[in-house]
This record gives sequence, structure tokens and C-alpha cells, in this order.
Amino acid sequence: MLENIKEDLRALGGGSAGLRTLVRGLLSQGFQAVLVYRLFNFLHRKRIPAQPFRFFFERFIEITTGISIPAACTIGKGFRIHHFGGIILHPSVVIGKNCTMYHHVTVGDIGGTGGAAKIGDNVMIGAGAKIIGEITIGDNCRIGANAVVNRDLPDNSVAVGNPCIIREY
Repeated sequence: MLENIKEDLRALGGGSAGLRTLVRGLLSQGFQAVLVYRLFNFLHRKRIPAQPFRFFFERFIEITTGISIPAACTIGKGFRIHHFGGIILHPSVVIGKNCTMYHHVTVGDIGGTGGAAKIGDNVMIGAGAKIIGEITIGDNCRIGANAVVNRDLPDNSVAVGNPCIIREY
């Protein structure tokens, strides 16, 4: 857990995880949400009961930051929420290492059925993007602002538009 938090700080600080970056992170709503997620994900994986505290902290973060990251999500180290607000993740989401997510991103299922996306390493998800359904997003992908992605993306591709158009880069 601590190694993941250190890598999250490095992603926030552009490669540095010093005191200045820590203070910046603690003042950042995105990092606050990731920090609460990391703590309760650790407890969830170790099967250490954390209710009702988890419910209280997750709801507090949702209300104050507009970010919902359930403890059941699987998120790799180096995760960065670039701007806070409006980020909703499904509990079955899997996100790889070194991913960046901008504000108003939704990663969910198809209307209450099925699972959610598996997102590879080094993926950037632009503001307002929606990733819907049990799909796979490859490594090193870029998802443009307001794109609606409902099909698999191969590695090293760019998705733009609604419905998304996939381009190699």
C-alpha cells in the first residue's frame, strides 16, 4: 500500500515524491480520493472489516470531491486524477499502472448488467470520457475528451468522438 501511495505521489509531482509533493497531494482533492481508496482497498484485500468507517469515509470523499472509487476496484500504482470532480468508477474496474484521469470520467457497466472495463498501463483518459461495458483498453492508449468508448481499444491507439473512432498513433 505504501509503495503504491509513493508512486501515486511521484505521478502527481512529475517524478518527485518529496515533502513538497506530499503537501501538494494532501491539498489535492484527487489525491485525497486516491489515498482513501488505497487505505480501504488494502483493508478489503486483507479481509479486515472496516464498516461503517469505510462507508463514512467513501461518502465523505464523494461529497467533498465528487469522486467515487469503491474499495473493490483494482488500480495500479502511479494513478493520477488530474482534476477533481465527477469521476465515477464501477467496483469491478481494473486500471493498470501510471494512468491519468481527468474530471467527469465514468467507467461503468451497461445499465446495471455485466462488469466494467479493464484498462491497461500508461493510459490517459480525457475530461468527460465515458468507458462503458466489459471491454479492454490496451496499454499506452489515449482517450479524448468526451469520447464514448464501448468497444476494445488495441495498444497504442487513440479514441475520439461519440461513438468513438479508433486511430493508431
